Amino acid sequence: MWIRQVLVPTITDDEQDLLQLKDFISSLNSVEKVEILPYHDLGKFKWENLGCSYPLEGFRTATSEDVKRAKEILNL
Repeated sequence: MWIRQVLVPTITDDEQDLLQLKDFISSLNSVEKVEILPYHDLGKFKWENLGCSYPLEGFRTATSEDVKRAKEILNL
């Protein structure tokens, strides 16, 4: 099993949440890989083209430092 966590600053990067994720992953026996996927807004134009409001408007994209911090918390 692969675990893929999208890292959205101020939404999914809280230290306590990441520690709970770490505990959950540790409870699983079949995890082969854990990936941290940094949030980006490259698909925003698709929402706009559909005439929909972008639900993550105003949130910044995740940086390499954000990903590094999450990996350190998760011990990856």
